[in-house]
Formats: sequence, structure tokens, C-alpha cells
Amino acid sequence: MAREADGRSLPSQLGQLLGLAGANPRTWISGVVIGSIGLALLDTLGVAAMAPLMQLITTGSADSDILRAASDMVGVSSPQALIPIVAGIVAGLFILKSICALLFRWWILGRTTRISALASSQLMRMYILAPYADHRSRRTSEIYRNVSDSTAQSTSVLLAVTALFTDGLVLVALALVIAFVSPTVLLVTAAIFGVLIFGVQRMLRNRQSRIGEEVSASALQSWQHLLPALDGFRETRLSSSANVFADGYQAAKLRTAHAGRQLAILSDAPRYLLEVGFVLAIIGISAVLSATTSPATTLTVLGVFGAASIRALPTMNRVASSLATIRTGRVGLNIVTGIADELRRGGMHDETPRTAIRYAGDIVLRDVEFHYADAERPVLDGISLDIAQNRTTAFVGSSGAGKSTLLDLVLGLLEPTSGSIECGGRSIRDDPPSWFSELGVVPQDVFLLNDTLAANIAFGTPASEIDLARVAEVIRTAQLEAVVAELPLGLQTEVGERGVRLSGGQRQRLGLARALYRQPTVLVLDEATSALDNATEHEIATTLRSLQGSITILIVAHRLSTVRNADTLVFLKDGRIEATGSFEHVRATSRDFARLVELGELN
Repeated sequence: MAREADGRSLPSQLGQLLGLAGANPRTWISGVVIGSIGLALLDTLGVAAMAPLMQLITTGSADSDILRAASDMVGVSSPQALIPIVAGIVAGLFILKSICALLFRWWILGRTTRISALASSQLMRMYILAPYADHRSRRTSEIYRNVSDSTAQSTSVLLAVTALFTDGLVLVALALVIAFVSPTVLLVTAAIFGVLIFGVQRMLRNRQSRIGEEVSASALQSWQHLLPALDGFRETRLSSSANVFADGYQAAKLRTAHAGRQLAILSDAPRYLLEVGFVLAIIGISAVLSATTSPATTLTVLGVFGAASIRALPTMNRVASSLATIRTGRVGLNIVTGIADELRRGGMHDETPRTAIRYAGDIVLRDVEFHYADAERPVLDGISLDIAQNRTTAFVGSSGAGKSTLLDLVLGLLEPTSGSIECGGRSIRDDPPSWFSELGVVPQDVFLLNDTLAANIAFGTPASEIDLARVAEVIRTAQLEAVVAELPLGLQTEVGERGVRLSGGQRQRLGLARALYRQPTVLVLDEATSALDNATEHEIATTLRSLQGSITILIVAHRLSTVRNADTLVFLKDGRIEATGSFEHVRATSRDFARLVELGELN
């Protein structure tokens, strides 16, 4: 079996695909082998039964072991009476084989489509459980392509290999029947069809592989135009760039259509050559048999060959089609198995808490340093800080000072290159799921589902498990009662894709309600007020003041009005803490912060 450049064989890749879907490769393959052998045996019996039938028709004699056994079984000795009986047996065998083949096909399709669904789901699960730092470096369009299109290509290879194995067994069985009837006929047939099949496949191999690469590339191109057009619908409309994205998407789809057209032609071409081969085989076999055997034997052998050809020609066409599918789909299989290996090496987050012990106490950072793998210098260097429990701590600084990175480290999304982060004397890395359960985060851009208001507040909670009393409580805390009262269906009103039916301030307050629904001990606001008007910011600031003293609050903000009342202000500059203390203390000790305050007051 051919190997790719990375050394992995096709069987090992398919085994990995089955494993990705949670299937046992040996059990899965065993079922396919047993079913394929059964079909091959039925085909063999049907075609083999043509020999005594043709003998009866051409010679009128029942002088063979099989015909005598059939005569004794039905109690009929006349050859003329045996003809319809034997013909009925032959027809019955072909009908039985066709029914079994259809059932086998239904069974295989059910198994492979399930593998496709499970493999795609598992790949998606691995993506969303991957380390946060790895996720940030990935392109969304590639993720969509890999989870959807590449997985479908991979499953098509699995189905094609299964069909190739089944059809190969059938062809071997038919060849054995022909060899039993006439070895000479088998040699002639093998010579003609062997040259046609292997010669054509050798010519088509590279082209079919290139088509697979084209299909994969065009799928990625289509996602690269579709996602920004829809996710950035507002910007697309205002910049009058809808046609640019639509044209790009159309070009990608036309590439796919052109590749599909080429693949269809290349897959169909062998069928016409095989039909020519069949005619040549009949001529060659007739010539050989006429010169070496009697007319009756010639007719018998031709009858068996004709019956075998009826089964063999469609089977060989499917073999050619399967080979084309394997070559084109191998590109997707390489992508899926490669990315699955990469994701597995990167590790997967386990959402199950390791212990029932909750985090509580001060958050302490000791000599924390962080730098990205491709960066020359650290983003944060030598950060040591005590964040007091149930107090409000604000992080400020110019853009690029390291505020967001520091927050991601405290949240546990990123892991320090060196140093430690503890809560109550316990490292937050000891049990990340337990630490996450203590956090409530309000980002700058709150992601909203196209679902009800209640479902958005209880984000990630099954609908049947939503605590409506808790939802009502956080709505009051986040000052959303007036908003809910104005909605036509109250809590059951759908907010639209990404919350388009809500204002920016309403989305942020909904984000605050979502964070509080989790009953966190640490509330984090990551630039949550940067895009709000003064009135909405004041409302959120009022809510935060009401929570002061009962919960640890961490704030990252550019707007000084948001952090003025914080218990502790931490001013960052060039990845280091320049000053910490009260607002007035930091202003008095840091010239850079004092300058920011001055500029803020001028605005």
C-alpha cells in the first residue's frame, strides 16, 4: 500500500480515523470482511450455476454430478424438465445476492456515515478543548474546512476502501469460477482487462491526486470568503464589500465545480474502456474456443463468461471509481489525521474538576514571566503581585503594556513561562476546572447566542437545567429589569444572531448577568466598559460598587472613570509593574500614569 511523505500508510490512517470516531478498527474491519466474503460466495454460486444450466441447454444432457444431485433432489430426470428448475435456482441465487448486496450496502453506509459524524464531532471537540495559546494561532477558516470538508473527504476514502475490498473479493471469486470452467478463457480475460485497468489507473493516478488537492484548497478558499461576509455583516454592508466576498466565494465554488467535473470524467473514462475490453474479450475467447473445443463447449463457456461479465463489469467500474475516490480523498484524510495528531500532542483540557475543594483566598503572583514561542522578548517580566480577596483591583497601562496577557494568565487561559500564580496558597494549575468555576468574566465583546435571553444568561447550561430564579436575581443585579419588561416575550425573547436586537449597553449588562449567574468568587471585566456611553458605564459602575467587599473584582480598562474607585490600581508599563496602590497614590508616583490621567481629564 502506498505511503505518504510523512511515512503513514493508508491502513494506518484509516485506523486512526476509526479510532478518532471511537470505533474499534479490528471489530469494524472484521464485519466488513465477513460481509464481503459472504457476497463473494453468493456471486460465485450464481455464476457457477450457469455452467450446468448451459450444459442442459446446449447438450440436453444431465450427465454431471451437480445435475444428477439436482435431479435426485427434485425427483425429475428429464433434462427438459430440469431446465426451468435449474434456471430458477440460478435466478434465485442472483436475486438473493442482489438483496444481500443491497442490505450490505445499507449497513456499510450506516456505519461509515456514523464514523463521519463521530470523527467530525471528535475533531471539533479536540479543537475547542485545545490549549488557549494554540487556539489563538489557528485560522477559523481552516478549522471549519478541517471539521467539515476534510472529514467528509476522509470518510469517502473509508467507504471507497471498503467497497474496493468487497468488489475485489467478488472479482477474485468470479475469476476462480472462470478458471474452473476454462483456464484459457481466464488467461485471455486477465490479459485484456489487466492491461486496460492497470494502464489506465497508472495514467490517472497523479491527476486524481491533484484534483483532491484542488478540492481541499477551494474548500478553504470558500470558508475564507463566507465567514467574514457573515460574521462581519455590518462592516461588509457599510464598506460596500458584499460583492467582493460573494465573488470570492463564487470563484472558490467554481474551482470546486471544475474539479468535480474533471473527477467525474476521469472516474467514468475507465467504464467506456472496460466496455471495449468486454467486446475484445468476447472476440478473443470465441476465436480461441472455436479453434480448441466443440461448439457445445464453446456455448457453455461463453454462457458462463457472459454471466460472470454481467457481475464483473459493474464491479470493475466501481473499483475504478473507488480508486479515484481514494486518491482525491486522501488529501482530506492526510489533513484530518495530521491535525488530530497535532491536537493530541498539544493536550486537551479536561472540564471535570479533580477535587471538590474550592479555591478561596488572595490571588498571588510570584515572579511571573510570559513570552510567546515566536517572540524575542517576554510580554511580561518579573510580575509579583498580591490581589486581595473580596477587593477590587484594576489593571491599567498603555496599549501593549501586557494587561490582557496578565489577565489571561490570572484566568488560567495561558500558563506562565516561569513563576507561579496561586489562590489561597494553591496553584491555579493544580485544578483548572475548579478554578474556572470560581470565575465570572465580562469581555469587551460579549458573545451572544441566537437564543432566548434566559439561555444567553445561563450560557452553556442545558435548557432543562436553567435556574430561572437565579436568572431573575442576576437580571436585577445587572439592572436589566427594564430591558426584559420591554421585550415581547420577556426572558423567552430571542436576542438574534450575536444579539443584534440589543444595544451595546444591553449586551454588556447581559454579559454581566451571565458572569454573575455562575455565582463566582472572582468577577473579571476585560475592557467591558470601553465601548459604552457614560450613562451605561455609570450603571455598571454602580453595580460593581454594590458588589465591592463581597467578591474579588478584577478590572482591565482604558477609561479612568471605570477604575477610579478601585481599592488597588496596578499600572503596567513594558510588561512590568511600575506602580501599585490607590488611584491617587499611583498618580503621584508614576509620571506616565499622571500623564494618562491628565489626558483623560482633557477629554
